[in-house]
Amino acid sequence: MGQKDQLRVEQEELIEARKVRDDLARQIRALGREDVLEARARELGMVRPGETPYAVRGTGKPAPPPTVATDEGTGVWGFITGLID
Repeated sequence: MGQKDQLRVEQEELIEARKVRDDLARQIRALGREDVLEARARELGMVRPGETPYAVRGTGKPAPPPTVATDEGTGVWGFITGLID
């Protein structure tokens, strides 16, 4: 790899590192705001002193319905045909 290629690669890495730095700086500034800090704390399950925490269950996606077997040798019809054979 030539020096020009290496310089280009390192410049691209520097640009990416600056983007990460700027993003982290924005996050730090946002966490200085009361509303953002409270929202983040609640995402982590934290509550204010004196509040009663509640755990809510069953809010996920429902399980898919059971699949119906299409093979004649299974299920009720498979049982019945097994008796006849």
